[in-house]
This record gives sequence, C-alpha cells and structure tokens, in this order.
Amino acid sequence: MKKQIKAISMVSLLAAAFTVSAAQRDITVTAEIDPTVDITLANGSPLPTTATMQYLPGKGLADYNEQVKLWSNTADRDLLVSLVNEPKLTDSNGTNSIDLSVKLNGSVLTTTSTTMPFATTFPNGIANGSSAMPLVISQANPGPATSAGSYSGIVSIVVAQAAAANKP
Repeated sequence: MKKQIKAISMVSLLAAAFTVSAAQRDITVTAEIDPTVDITLANGSPLPTTATMQYLPGKGLADYNEQVKLWSNTADRDLLVSLVNEPKLTDSNGTNSIDLSVKLNGSVLTTTSTTMPFATTFPNGIANGSSAMPLVISQANPGPATSAGSYSGIVSIVVAQAAAANKP
C-alpha cells in the first residue's frame, strides 16, 4: 500500500511538472468574395476603409491618392467602373457639404459606367491584375470651405465585367 501511495504521489508530481498553461484566443475572419472582379491597392492588399483628406486653410482639401489595381477572372471582357452615388463630405450637423470628384486612371467616375478596355487595362493578362493606376479623390470645386466642422462621407466604387466578350 505504501508503494502505491508513493507511486501515485510520484505520478502526480511528474504530471504537475509537465502541465502547460495555455490561453485560447479566437479570431473571427471575414471575407467579401466576388469571384469575377475586384479593386485593390497596387500591392494587392484591400483598399482602406477610411481615408483622411487634409484641409489646407486658404486652399481647400488636399487630394487623396492611391495606386490601385483592377482584377478580373476573364481575359476577354472590359470592366465597367462607376460610383453608387455622387460623393460628398457632409458636416456632422448635416447642413454643409463639399462635393468630391473621383478619378481612376485619369477618367472621372460618375454614376454612369466608365468602360476600362481590357487590352489597355490588362496589357500583361489577368494573372497579376491590371497595370497600377491612380485613384484620386479630390474636392470637386477647389477652394476654402465656408464652415468649420468635422466632415465625412462615403465614396462607393462599383467594378463589374461587361456582359459580352470583346469581339476579336
């Protein structure tokens, strides 16, 4: 009996010596997937969800610039790029607004689709995305703002594939 107690004590002691403390942390991972098209930063990372436009007294808002790439899963269709609505910044009271202009690769984007021809957008094919191109968000009518405040707004860009394949 004495040997059993000693053996059990020894096993308990060894088990305690090899016990590892652990902490578990769970990370919820999300993804929005469109298997046909996308727009990312030029390095392939997602577009930022927020962008700060600096206000320069006497001048107005400084442009927000990012190099972006378009992506497609089809090598024979142009891309159509548009805005969901006319972009603007509105103050926290909702009484003052500043209209914005959005350009992609030098083309002004509106709520009407702008065609990005496949041949010039993807000169090296679709494997590595389009050529890098500038996305510029700027004040539509440059100049000083008339009212101080904290302004915000949403620029919603839609990228879609043309319905029909390009004709050879």
